[in-house]
Amino acid sequence: MKNVLLKFIPIIVIVLITWLGVNHFSKPQEKNKKDNSAHQGNYKQKSITHGSKKKKANGQQTTADILTPIDFHVRLNTQGTVKAETSTTLNPLVPGRVIYISPKFQDGAFFQKGDILVKLDTSDLEAQIINAQADLARSEASLIQEKATAAQALRNWKDIGFDEEPNDLVLRKPQLRQAEANLAAQQAALNQAKINLQRTSIKAPINGRVRTRLVGPGQSVSANSNLGEIYATDAAEIRLPLSSVQLEQITIDEQGNQNIPVTLTDAINSNNKTTWQASIQRVEGELDAASRELFVIARIEDPFGIISSAPPLRINQPVKAAIIGNTLKDAFIIDRKHLYGANEIILIEDNAILRQEINIIWTTPDTVITQDPQLAGKTIATSRLSFATNGSPVNIITPEDLNPDTKEANKSTKKTPPNRTSDSKGKDRKPIRL
Repeated sequence: MKNVLLKFIPIIVIVLITWLGVNHFSKPQEKNKKDNSAHQGNYKQKSITHGSKKKKANGQQTTADILTPIDFHVRLNTQGTVKAETSTTLNPLVPGRVIYISPKFQDGAFFQKGDILVKLDTSDLEAQIINAQADLARSEASLIQEKATAAQALRNWKDIGFDEEPNDLVLRKPQLRQAEANLAAQQAALNQAKINLQRTSIKAPINGRVRTRLVGPGQSVSANSNLGEIYATDAAEIRLPLSSVQLEQITIDEQGNQNIPVTLTDAINSNNKTTWQASIQRVEGELDAASRELFVIARIEDPFGIISSAPPLRINQPVKAAIIGNTLKDAFIIDRKHLYGANEIILIEDNAILRQEINIIWTTPDTVITQDPQLAGKTIATSRLSFATNGSPVNIITPEDLNPDTKEANKSTKKTPPNRTSDSKGKDRKPIRL
């Protein structure tokens, strides 16, 4: 019997070990199932709670800004064409044959006031001077002779013994005045001949530039012939139109007692970043009959950069002009993308939508400007809403809420506590002590 029991002992031990092993591994699985079920229950509870919150805060989401008044400087944008301030034709005052043309009197050439541009033949005028000098000498001799004759007439009157005073005819006063007048005329003729001789050298009347030359060497010209066209280079003008809306935002003195700054840019080449400074000097007295616009005249000094070495402007060059206008005090600048319709914005009061019409007093390509003092401190919706009825609930969010990647990036930068480590499954475990 004892031997039989000894035979069954190993079998009994194996069965016990097997039973203990099964019980040991089955309990953690049940525990895990319970934990998983509890975890799922908590997740559902959280989802329900989260859903209830959404249901409670069911308004649209939008970003927002606070409206703050500032001083806004109005810039009036217009355009015009550069014109010469002074443009004229070059004319001789005496006839003659062209014997010399200066290199400065070529198309596009610059010249200074007083430069000789054209010379005429002086032969005829030199002869006129000689003739005038001869006529002057004869007039002087005639005057001297007439004075002597008058003196002799007075002596004859006294020798005869007349008691009364002699009259003008006796004293030859009319003949004397005639001789004096002839002398003065001949002197003037000589002076004129000398002046005409000087006028054979045609000088530049202004600091300028040649637009076109119309005369050549050897050509005979008469007085007042058109030798060419020139224009001044000291200054240029730009005629700028202003609409009725723009005129409300600028103060112009009709008497021309102003100096309103104007910034000019190239209207043809957008890559040209050069700017030129001008100023409004005067205003035309009439509105344009077709457009009802008023034209102001801007003046730019040294347009060709002769003195300042600045980049030159071209005559007849189109330019864009930005005129400094009035300053709008306590103005609100609103982006166009925040407008609803033509003149409405969306305000947020007590987490609800309030549609507000605004009075737009000025616009730019990207913004509108209003001066309603009631807008100070109000909150404006800055993101597009799918519907915007008055009283609709709305939730204000920040730009960070619209970009969850920012939050995830912040989470990834958090460090693991120094007294804990992570296993391969991402679960925290205590460090193993040796």
